[in-house]
Amino acid sequence: MQLKNELRRDLKTQRRAIKNKTLLDKKICSNLISLSEYKNADLLLFYAALTDEINVDDCIKAALNDGKKVALPVCGDDKGNMSFYYISSVCDLKSGFFGVREPDPEKCTKVKDFSSSVCIVPAIAYDRNGYRLGYGKGYYDRFLSNFSFISVGLCYNELVKECLPTGKYDIPVKYIITEDSIISV
Repeated sequence: MQLKNELRRDLKTQRRAIKNKTLLDKKICSNLISLSEYKNADLLLFYAALTDEINVDDCIKAALNDGKKVALPVCGDDKGNMSFYYISSVCDLKSGFFGVREPDPEKCTKVKDFSSSVCIVPAIAYDRNGYRLGYGKGYYDRFLSNFSFISVGLCYNELVKECLPTGKYDIPVKYIITEDSIISV
């Protein structure tokens, strides 16, 4: 656990030092939109980025413009449980749990059918086997363990590592998309 926490700290520092972040985020978004799984999906499950994460707002807007259904998570508690809610615009997001933007459950509809969906999974870093170093709360691992759909990690080139420490509950993504490549795991 201490190793993962030290690694999180070091990789967050590395991520904060990324140069040309806005340009790289746009390239990553463009690569995501070119993915055939994206094109074939009816529903895209996104996250609302923190300041130093890959900003996916352009991807969300593109998906909505492409006629896709889009949903983002609402973290219901501090035990790792989350639900996804449909949005029609990034304006449907408000500050929620941990200060992360999330849909307003009072105004947005909860997703009940995840068929034909692709889940975009946030992380600090990924390894070449599709495993991620997340924030240590287990929200996405719990969620992904309950469904079988395509999962995609977005990551800067320099934060794709050969190998990251994993635990028995960690679930790898199927694709890692960087500014320069699409890695099939």
